[in-house]
Amino acid sequence: MFVPAILSVKSSFSSSALQTSPDKSLFITADLFCTAPVYPFIIALRIQQVMEPTEEPYTPASSVPVILEVGEQRFKVSKDTLSGSHMLAAKVSERWSSDSQTDGSYFVDADPEIFKHILRFLRHGVYPLCYDKANGHDFATYAAIQQQADYLVIPKLVKWLDESQYMKAITTYIVARTEEGVNELDRATDSSTKTTFHPTWRTVKKYVCPRRIAAHYDDARRCGKDCKRAQGDAEDEYEDVNVLSTLVVREQTLFNQAVLCMEDSE
Repeated sequence: MFVPAILSVKSSFSSSALQTSPDKSLFITADLFCTAPVYPFIIALRIQQVMEPTEEPYTPASSVPVILEVGEQRFKVSKDTLSGSHMLAAKVSERWSSDSQTDGSYFVDADPEIFKHILRFLRHGVYPLCYDKANGHDFATYAAIQQQADYLVIPKLVKWLDESQYMKAITTYIVARTEEGVNELDRATDSSTKTTFHPTWRTVKKYVCPRRIAAHYDDARRCGKDCKRAQGDAEDEYEDVNVLSTLVVREQTLFNQAVLCMEDSE
């Protein structure tokens, strides 16, 4: 039978009475005593711990992206990337924060299409290659990139272009030879090789065996004593034959990737 009892709670707690649960909730334990003859017991009073707001991870100022407005196009890039250009690095630095526009972007007076080559170099350290097999190198674009790199103060890129290092990235080997007939023309080539054919017909003289032996045709050395007896005192016999003569030009283009990598070319 349950007997009502009067419980009294200690008014103060020792430091040992404070405990923290694994989920960072705070527990306070208090000893309660009963005036009735029952066993002592402990009751836990749960107090939810108020956690401090989680701090956002620290982001270095150099990694914070900025917006560059180049012509009518916008480019989002980190300050670290722009460190390769003395002019752009100074423009987005805290010392020149007044250079930014009302929306926080920075205006760069340059051609956005040419700037794409500049930005690729700053991001990846890859020099520009403006080349295709049909037209070769685009020297006008190289000149425009060099002019813009000089304006943005990118010494390594200016020097690489000024020395025409891009000419070392592409090597072309040309081999020409004359092939007789059509059997020699049936050859496979890889994608780096361009083959052109220039066929012509020409007339050649072929030796005819006096005994008309096919195996001796066009080769007098195969004729023996029997052939010589059959020929007698007559002159060697030849006949005119039209043959296909083809000038085969093979042009192989090799790409040297190391020339375009900033670390390898230094």
